[in-house]
Amino acid sequence: MQLLEKVRETEFLGKEFLAWLWFRTETGRGSFKLDDKTIEIWFDGKITLQGENERGLETITCSGESQNMKEARFALAANKEVVQATLVLSLGDNQWTFVLDSLWLNFKTFKTPRVIQDKRDDPDGLFYEKIFLVEAAVSAMDGIYAEFLKLRLSPEWSTEELPALSRWVNEGQ
Repeated sequence: MQLLEKVRETEFLGKEFLAWLWFRTETGRGSFKLDDKTIEIWFDGKITLQGENERGLETITCSGESQNMKEARFALAANKEVVQATLVLSLGDNQWTFVLDSLWLNFKTFKTPRVIQDKRDDPDGLFYEKIFLVEAAVSAMDGIYAEFLKLRLSPEWSTEELPALSRWVNEGQ
């Protein structure tokens, strides 16, 4: 099977992941325990949704505070799917901001916490610290996605999580 065919067959997972993540953050469950770390995540700024209609593909982009994005919630309730979102991830004292795309689950406009080091002491240290911070955020998102997949494949998904998610989506109308 070709790579693009696999992507098309499983692209719903990225969209479901972003919708689930939005649901979790809006219902006060945007905190995840991975290993011994607590990771907090929330939607911030911009959400892009897409859906098919009789005229073709329709894209809706909403900006603002996630609690006040009534139009985005309404679009979600009208069978649009989240295809891109700006997220803030907090781990300890560090905070990252990035845009997550649903198709490839790749990061865009990635902003790490500020690195403060003296370039004269260790010129390479700045680079390695930045790479460490990128890796920490990517690893945290991998852990959250793994938690989603574990839940998505469990019986709990259809008995508890999906009905709660559906109620939340319908409340957006």
